[in-house]
Amino acid sequence: MVATPVSQELERFYGLPSCDRRDIVLRATAEQHRYHFERNAAYRETLSARGVGPDLPDDLALLLRPAALTFKSYAERIGLFPQDEPAAFMPWLAGQLSVPLARERWRLFHRRYGTLEAFLRDIERIYSDLGLEIVTSTGTSGRASIVVRNAATVALATEAFFTAIRVCWGVQRGMALVFMMPEETRVAMARTARFGTRYLDWKPVYYTVPFPATPDRLRIRAGRSFRPGLAGLWERRLLHPFMSRAEERLAKPRYLARTLACLRECVAGGRRLMLLGGPAQLHGLARVGAIRLPTGSRVATGGGLKESYAHTMADIRADLRAAFGDVAVSDVYGMAEANWAAFECEHGNYHLPPWLHAVVTDDDDRILGGPEATGLLAFFDPIGGGALIPPFFQTADRARLVNGGAYDGPPLACPCGSEGAFIRGAIQRVDLLEEAGCAAQV
Repeated sequence: MVATPVSQELERFYGLPSCDRRDIVLRATAEQHRYHFERNAAYRETLSARGVGPDLPDDLALLLRPAALTFKSYAERIGLFPQDEPAAFMPWLAGQLSVPLARERWRLFHRRYGTLEAFLRDIERIYSDLGLEIVTSTGTSGRASIVVRNAATVALATEAFFTAIRVCWGVQRGMALVFMMPEETRVAMARTARFGTRYLDWKPVYYTVPFPATPDRLRIRAGRSFRPGLAGLWERRLLHPFMSRAEERLAKPRYLARTLACLRECVAGGRRLMLLGGPAQLHGLARVGAIRLPTGSRVATGGGLKESYAHTMADIRADLRAAFGDVAVSDVYGMAEANWAAFECEHGNYHLPPWLHAVVTDDDDRILGGPEATGLLAFFDPIGGGALIPPFFQTADRARLVNGGAYDGPPLACPCGSEGAFIRGAIQRVDLLEEAGCAAQV
């Protein structure tokens, strides 16, 4: 990878002693808190109600907001479908951002839109001078997280992802990247992959799902939330059953065949590769075609499993290794609301980026100390939100965090040798299953 100032800065964190990392991140957190407190209405309202002002409080837990609720809070304000109420959605969006959205442009929006995708594209167009890029969670319950990024934070997400896969997994330029996902989508993981490969001019790269995954298409296909009135009746009675049948009979065989063709092309050329997709998708691929991948290749899962899937992750991993030649099989943990991802090492631990201050909280939202603690994962990422949002969030994922927070004793070492905070073992997603992942749904 060609180093840029951003990638050089991120990579520098991997070589810093843990105490130096923590001091840098906490100083930056104080600066970002003051900046966003002065400019972000939603953040200031929440923290003022907790008695917090522009100065960093001693109790950092007071800065944390629930990630999913923050970026889904429009649903309580205006309902599940922003495309039906643009005039109500724009004030909500303006309140979430630390950059001004010129109010005089709100009159340029239509009274309503046929799809959420059309509405989000209009926001990006009307505020093109701000370079906004809107990503979402899969939102299959009808409550997609709507997260705004810009050129700076998109570049950061790209550099964070590609720096981490190089450092953690040894994925280098020259390896092929095969993404079992659509190239055109707003789902955060896939969107980061697309931005990154274009930004870095990475070649070769393949996207093997041959249809776009728009927010409404994902919602309707899941069949859990439909628009009101005749539009909802159309979605429920016709579109949902049609999409379900089309997925199994047309789309799935097509993207499985395309993925196998890409793998065979790489194998024929002797090119190492990384194959990334949802666990169930990759399992389906392993069951229809075995092919030995070149030595040094890797299979990566992301997005988690659907509750109804009949096989465990252990079963899936075993079948993937059997099908693809005993290659490394690892998982990646992330969420639409975060501008980073955690990569699993060969010992089953997820290593968090060293520019985060990661903690876990108890049921009373208090930060737990010590070298190892279990609770809801939370993070302070003072570079991840840039000028747009204050990225201090509590997730709804229960994890066992090692070397996190302000712990200042000897670090507990992961057998892989990587330093810094990591999540030991599996992550229990306690939020809505349909909001938990990205790759598993696209």
